[in-house]
Amino acid sequence: MFILPINLQGYELSGIKKNRNKRITGQFPRTNDLPSQSSKYWAKEKDRYIRQLLINDIEELTGRELVVYFSQLNEGINHTDADDLSEIIEGVESPNIDLLIQTPGGMVDAVEKIISVLQQRLDSYRVIVPSWAKSGGTVIAISSEKIFLGVNSELGPIDPQMFVPDIGMVPCEIIAEAEDQPDAVKKLARMAVDRMTGLAKKYLIAGMMKGKSETELELAIKRISSPQSYGSHGAVIDFSEAEDVGLTVEWLKPEEELWRRIWLLYCLYDYDTKDKGLGKVLEGSKNSIARLSSY
Repeated sequence: MFILPINLQGYELSGIKKNRNKRITGQFPRTNDLPSQSSKYWAKEKDRYIRQLLINDIEELTGRELVVYFSQLNEGINHTDADDLSEIIEGVESPNIDLLIQTPGGMVDAVEKIISVLQQRLDSYRVIVPSWAKSGGTVIAISSEKIFLGVNSELGPIDPQMFVPDIGMVPCEIIAEAEDQPDAVKKLARMAVDRMTGLAKKYLIAGMMKGKSETELELAIKRISSPQSYGSHGAVIDFSEAEDVGLTVEWLKPEEELWRRIWLLYCLYDYDTKDKGLGKVLEGSKNSIARLSSY
């Protein structure tokens, strides 16, 4: 059999060279410089460094430093979170930041402490919600000057819940009016309702609903804090609903670069936390704190 002497090796190499730049620019990190950290330490922390590289990219687009509070669905807001958040904020240079939140909510007192830290350490902050900021997370969001929402984003009702044996979590507003509950339980439930609505009113008056009429304010608070409004503590308050409530929200189009980079960053946190058994990660472009899952 006669075989033509074709130089396939040279052909293949020319194809590699042709696509080399395209391949390289699609990878992380995107520099020829070696890291300042030791090689073994960088390898150990590479997931964090890649996330922080993307944080820097988002900061370039927004013109504001970005701080991330990311938690798994089963990890509620607790009192250690405010201390961790304060530590992360120490690494930022500007008093005006964006805060990316992913949380199912949590303890009311812990939520109040987080907002206290944000308001004492910063001049202003905006909140970005890539997927969900439910319950207490929504309270943090409404305490900001503006909330950024995209196609996957959701806030949620802020009606406080109480555990009832043989039933599960029940809205405190319902317990406070239940005739079969002891007076002490009903009083505690009523206090929880009044406390949550009081906090919401306080933050909205000073922030995104400043200057609105008392009627508008009361309607907005009742809408997001009463179980009668949505019928479920996990109900979805998306961009259109949040705007209709009267909150200051901005839509991030799914095709625009900012949203795509935010969503990529969210996916990195989602994967990395599950892969490493982490419950929470609080992070900025400089500082980072990760906590193992409590479950």
